[in-house]
Amino acid sequence: MEADGPPVELTRVAAEVDTRLRRLFDDELARWTELDPRLAEAIEELALVVNSGGKRLRAAFVYWAWRGRAGESENPQTAGATAAHVTDVGAAFELLQAFALVHDDIMDDSATRRGRPTVHVAQAARLAAEGWKGEPRRFGEGVAILVGDLSHAYADALMAEANPAARRIWDDLRIELSLGQYLDLRSAASGQLDWETARQVSTFKSALYTIVRPLQLGASLAAPASPALLAALEDYGRPLGRAFQLKDDLLGVLGDELQVGKPVGDDLREGKPTELAAIAFERAGGDQLGILAGIGRRDLSAAEVEAIVEVFRTAGAVEEIEARIGDLVAEAVAAIDRLPFCEQAKGALAALADYVAARNS
Repeated sequence: MEADGPPVELTRVAAEVDTRLRRLFDDELARWTELDPRLAEAIEELALVVNSGGKRLRAAFVYWAWRGRAGESENPQTAGATAAHVTDVGAAFELLQAFALVHDDIMDDSATRRGRPTVHVAQAARLAAEGWKGEPRRFGEGVAILVGDLSHAYADALMAEANPAARRIWDDLRIELSLGQYLDLRSAASGQLDWETARQVSTFKSALYTIVRPLQLGASLAAPASPALLAALEDYGRPLGRAFQLKDDLLGVLGDELQVGKPVGDDLREGKPTELAAIAFERAGGDQLGILAGIGRRDLSAAEVEAIVEVFRTAGAVEEIEARIGDLVAEAVAAIDRLPFCEQAKGALAALADYVAARNS
């Protein structure tokens, strides 16, 4: 699938969301430039982040869960929410993701994101280039925090018309996202790279945030979803979310840097808890354990990163993760038949599941 590009079920939704985001930024830039051109600088920085890439996968899950209940006609009278409002919600997810990425880059001290300098790095360089007062790092991080907060505010604004059921899911997922990020940060600092910790982080940051909650929220836009429907969506979303994170873990050490959008090996330098590392620690022995002990060292060289990756391979961790991804995607696809959705939506969810396993970025 990835060799031929993302499926049309994703690109169609992505195009609509991109158009909505461009309109939002055009309107906001005009509004704030008129008041004070300096205010627009923060919006311009956010627009660069949002428009620099991204799969729009969360937006696609929102759309196809709504469409599954609305039926193939997209008749607003039977769909609860209009297609335009569903696009707004998809755009809200992309802005929430931008908020998370900008703040995550500060926490991880990442220099690049999607092929360009991260916000805090770019703004630190700006202070130095302009000859302004203050410490570049503090200025850069301060601006980045505000840009992330601005993205969060815009995301909330686009959710304004959501019904109470959808809004409750939105509120829960934002709490889960923050707690998952806290656990990720804490685990890396404390060196807790065990399998259970890695799975907990994966649950909050990928399974729930990336797939389960977008699906449940999308379904709730049509009409409040029953507990049975929410559970059926979770039966699809949880295994697929784990597969998504496992694929991310592989791409973080084996992917192409230009496609991944950030330096390969950074996850190892940051000591992120992953199932890939947990399996390697369980199976490695002797000198291999000494090599793995370097995980979490910020000064790991490219050669040391490659040595760790080689242990992942020889210990069978890479092969095990690839097998788990296949099993989890199969579990997710098997759950689609139990969804009370139209056939077009079921086909879209199957295509999205295949894409999660096959993607290279």
